Amino acid sequence: MADYSNLAGKIDSSIESVVFDTIDSTNDYLSNLAFTKTTQVCITRNQTQGRGQYGRVWLSQKDANILFSMRYIFDASIALNGLSLVIGLSVVSTLADFGVSGIKLKWPNDIFYEDKKLAGILIENSAQGQYQSVVVGLGLNYNLNQTFECDSPWIDLSRIRVNLPTIEGLSAALINNMLKYCQLFATQGLPCFLKSWETVDYLIGKRVELITNNQKKIGIAVGINQQGALIIDTKGSLIEAYSSEQIRLI
Repeated sequence: MADYSNLAGKIDSSIESVVFDTIDSTNDYLSNLAFTKTTQVCITRNQTQGRGQYGRVWLSQKDANILFSMRYIFDASIALNGLSLVIGLSVVSTLADFGVSGIKLKWPNDIFYEDKKLAGILIENSAQGQYQSVVVGLGLNYNLNQTFECDSPWIDLSRIRVNLPTIEGLSAALINNMLKYCQLFATQGLPCFLKSWETVDYLIGKRVELITNNQKKIGIAVGINQQGALIIDTKGSLIEAYSSEQIRLI
């Protein structure tokens, strides 16, 4: 059983945290709180109405997933393009510290291992006067049992390495590192992360179908630009995609 009773003692002192046994959505909980410039985290052992991108359902099992959201406040002048990529890099970095290598990031918000989904990121933001209130949700498969069913190929940490870190210790490390990456993104933007992205880009060199201007085109993913858009080479013409709804692997 996951025990987050000492979470506050394991994460950065500047973070305000709340822990639930069960909640509908950690993203929704933070989004509904009154505005504050304090960084806040909501973590839960179980989530009943987890959400992914574009209203998709995020499936999970109690104590078998790491499920938390962080609300971080950015200045309104900061462009948030590429933030999901940076959050993904923070997860890769944290897992590497625990001896987990070979993780790839599937633009713009999925975390993969050997062509299977390990984790997903959901980012929602709202304007608050001179600030942007950004809620970052993370769902990471930790130790799912055999009854877990999902339409997409999935993997969890227990299938990547035998000796698992504790779910509490890994959760705290993920939260602390996510905070550091948000702080760095706020001061230096996406360009300082581009080299790191190149080393974990899951789509690089892969054939994709792109829908643009109501037309379908076939191309090769060749990386991202400094605004975080996916660049696709379609017979010598470079096209930028800003939404994952525009593309699919073929």
